[in-house]
Amino acid sequence: MQKLMVDAPFPSGSIPASKTAADRFFLATCVGLVAMNVLTFGYHATGSGVLNGVSNMCSLLLIGYSIVVIFASDADNHFHKILAALACAFAGLSFLANMSVASVPDTLKYISIFTFYLAGQASPGRIGVGEKRCIYLLGILPLLFMLTGSTKIYVGREYPDVVAYFPNSNTAALYFSALFFALSPWLGNKVLVLQFMNALLMNRVGPALATIVSIGVWSVFPLRKEVVLAFIVIAIGGIGAFAAGALDRLITGLDSIALIWNLGPSTIARTSYKQLVIMTGTTDLSAFFRVIHWSNIWDLYTSQGIGVILFGYGSGQTGYIASAPMPPHNDYLRILAEYGLFSFVIFVVFVASILASLKQQAPRILFTVLLIYFISENLVDNFTSMALFFAYAGRATAKPVVRKPYLYSVARG
Repeated sequence: MQKLMVDAPFPSGSIPASKTAADRFFLATCVGLVAMNVLTFGYHATGSGVLNGVSNMCSLLLIGYSIVVIFASDADNHFHKILAALACAFAGLSFLANMSVASVPDTLKYISIFTFYLAGQASPGRIGVGEKRCIYLLGILPLLFMLTGSTKIYVGREYPDVVAYFPNSNTAALYFSALFFALSPWLGNKVLVLQFMNALLMNRVGPALATIVSIGVWSVFPLRKEVVLAFIVIAIGGIGAFAAGALDRLITGLDSIALIWNLGPSTIARTSYKQLVIMTGTTDLSAFFRVIHWSNIWDLYTSQGIGVILFGYGSGQTGYIASAPMPPHNDYLRILAEYGLFSFVIFVVFVASILASLKQQAPRILFTVLLIYFISENLVDNFTSMALFFAYAGRATAKPVVRKPYLYSVARG
């Protein structure tokens, strides 16, 4: 009897755990995100704390599952694994340095950015039918909520701009941007049209400017016929939107940015809101509020000693110690102030390396929108959006994996 070693597919029951976990990661994540958003839908419709608690439990399970996928994988992504390990280490040191005040949920949300990306890199392949259906459902759920009534959670004067179960239209615009990003490898440049419509419909300065700048940066060179045609379509759409008044807030925002540029941020930070209203002729002072708020947070960060400079003053604490009781409206500044200098450097290197690794045009533009949008908003807290952006960025930058055939013995007589 002679035994020969032959190449064959994985025999039944012998598929490695890493292959199974990786192949199921995106479908499991998308199903989990749908479950989370259904629970969030119910929480905002009823105010039930139980639904909110179960929703938070779903997010913890998804983070845990992404970690399992990472450890089960043998993907060749050592650079990003080192960055993720350093991010976890420095976030942990920041938490220990500020243990009495640091927020566990905020720390986990920050770390999950790295874990979802690495898990996405460990799961290359085409977007599946089940994933697409889940992403479509994620897009439908907020629209269904808007038809059912209003939220019982985001109420009062501090929430003047609620959209569905999102606290404001900036958050809603980011959410739909994340859905488009997830679909971009399949839909290609068509998602850019949807993204531009998203920015116009939300009528917010941040997403509109970020979209315009991103499309301009990545589309101008080399100048092709398609690019010229796209700019003509955008220009016509912009003229129509201007005539309908949909760009009023964008124009106000650009005027505010011009004034900040001319006077200087330090002068704006010392100017009262009453004086700004007189100077600008508008009560829409969101751009000025951000500059004043950023200056206050910077002063807090730089005036509390070397320990705070290196490890921050604690995750989730800006809203408690700043003069305005809310996060910084700038995630780069927030990570610097709450987690410290080490975490800030790791985060910037991490997102820059992702952008440099994206090769397809549409995903690269939408990821640039996210990085620009980080400058003016609090986005890291948006669990679904961050999970989609970074998990699918991981898939888009993953190296092709060639499955090695399983070798086993076959007896021949």
